[in-house]
Amino acid sequence: MRSVRARRRGIIDLRRITIGDWIVAVAGFLALVSLTLPWFSSSVPRPHDEWAFTYSPVASTVVIVFFLVSLFLIIYPALSPDLGLPPLPFATPLIFFSMGAILLLMFTYQLGKYACIACQGVSRGFGVWVALISAVVYLLGAVIKWGSRTTPRTT
Repeated sequence: MRSVRARRRGIIDLRRITIGDWIVAVAGFLALVSLTLPWFSSSVPRPHDEWAFTYSPVASTVVIVFFLVSLFLIIYPALSPDLGLPPLPFATPLIFFSMGAILLLMFTYQLGKYACIACQGVSRGFGVWVALISAVVYLLGAVIKWGSRTTPRTT
């Protein structure tokens, strides 16, 4: 008789990460990438672009912190059962929704900050548009995660 070796499992169970988690992760990464894209374009006195780190360091810091918090909130529930860690004492969809709303408000403010009606040669870069779209997608992922959570059944 041949002995059968137990199948080795990976350290993270990707089946525990929902579609809402994936959407939030991709949107957070897209917001992180948008920080390196030009947010402000000017041709006065010479053509140059400003990215988020030089023009808005607070927004850049908030995006980086929110991305890291989102990664933790996505990966921890997938790791906790295998590593014997306790579950999170709060619901993550509400946290994701709050962070998405803050991102949307912050990027809307940043978009308005670059609106110069009477200025010649000054325009918004496409990085701020990517950031705004990523905030909307982040909120969408939070809503999907909220709708896909399991509810306790009473009998």
